[in-house]
Amino acid sequence: MLIVSIAWKNVWRNRKRSLIVIIAVLLGTAAGVFTSGLMVGWVKQRTHSLVYTETGHIKIHHPDFLKNEELNLLVPHVTDLSAFLDQQPAVKASSERLKCMVMAATSRGTTGMTLQGVDPIEEMAVSDLHTHLIPNTGGYLDSKTPGSILISDRTAELLKIKTYVLTEEKRVQLNQNGVPTSVTDKLTDLDNVRYHTEKRYQRILSERLTAEEIRKYGSALTSEAIQYRLRSKIICTLNAMDGNLVSQSFKVGGIYKTTNAVFDLTTAYVLKSDLAQLTGLTINDCHEIGLILNDEEAMKPLQDAIRSHFPTVSVQNWLEISPEAGILSEYMDFFYYILMGFILFALAFGILNTMLMAVLERTKELGMLMAIGMSRKRIFTMIMLESIFLTLTGSIFGMGVGWVIITITGQTGLDFSVIGEGFEAMGWSAVIYPSITPDFFLGVTLLVVLTGLLASIIPARRALALIPVEALKTDN
Repeated sequence: MLIVSIAWKNVWRNRKRSLIVIIAVLLGTAAGVFTSGLMVGWVKQRTHSLVYTETGHIKIHHPDFLKNEELNLLVPHVTDLSAFLDQQPAVKASSERLKCMVMAATSRGTTGMTLQGVDPIEEMAVSDLHTHLIPNTGGYLDSKTPGSILISDRTAELLKIKTYVLTEEKRVQLNQNGVPTSVTDKLTDLDNVRYHTEKRYQRILSERLTAEEIRKYGSALTSEAIQYRLRSKIICTLNAMDGNLVSQSFKVGGIYKTTNAVFDLTTAYVLKSDLAQLTGLTINDCHEIGLILNDEEAMKPLQDAIRSHFPTVSVQNWLEISPEAGILSEYMDFFYYILMGFILFALAFGILNTMLMAVLERTKELGMLMAIGMSRKRIFTMIMLESIFLTLTGSIFGMGVGWVIITITGQTGLDFSVIGEGFEAMGWSAVIYPSITPDFFLGVTLLVVLTGLLASIIPARRALALIPVEALKTDN
């Protein structure tokens, strides 16, 4: 304990130098912890969205369906398979879907997409898509309302169902939200004029407003002007089971928006009964069964059980469907320890330099300690503890600062909407809620101690190389 006490006091013999090192370690650790929390929160959000919005824990198909999504590639023995799944305690909910590629068209635009025919009750138990509906844009599918279609915000834009219209009421709302009347008064001649693309609408705004006004209020002016033409007709054309080209009109019943641009652009939903009638299939047929489990740990055992009882079906879990997200999820601990390792490695050079200076300044003192009988082992231990104390003191405060920042931003979120399109194109959310687990701090503490140990080796060896008689002759 005496060596520990001496080492702690030695740290504060040169307060200014020690504080500089501690602050550097504090800032580096805080930055590393926050960055790690940002990465963890990002991956958690992506994983949650992938499982609970897009894929489910497990998907079941005909073995050839994913290679060539043809209408006749139905899930084999679907009745027996459904009965088997109902008996599995690991299965929380399942949804049987029909899927087909269609060409969707309105009077102003066309796009290709995958039309999914679902039972609304089953689908809501498997997917949380119903929670991603844009406010005031209709509702989710309802079995009592046939002929309805649920499309994404991006699809609405392609089909020119999403328009931009200013009205007197919207200008008043903008004033209440902080946009000056001096700005909205310049736009009175745009009242009730409909623009079918955001680019055209923003070009009109730029002709009437200054660059500074666009910078400050452009986002608010654009979001307030958005208007969806609900109940618009969308004509969906596809090849039916008999090979003939068939078409049917659906009315827009609701519009959703997720964090995955590709999913939004390619996916629309109708009632399973409507799609079965259009394609010539029956209500009992399905191309895909999506499963949500009570516990993800049961995912692989359930896969094995399904394959054992039904060898003619393809069973994939979300890790196999989206391997890139699976790799990030499984190896995230490794990634953020590598990040912290790089930061601490860089800080170690500053600690090493500080400890070398301390040893050089105390050459005479160390020689005296050796001369009166202090063993080289204790000298080594003392210098090693000084290095660890320097590192550990800064890192403890740094972890505290990082945790506070993560706690605050985990509630408020960090909005990267400025570059949100790039994120959403990869399926990542533009608003990130950082999070971290307590075991991460234990790992960081171990890394910090290891850094202190490594940084102390060269200064300690320098001290051990001193010859007491010669050291006593020095002036420091």
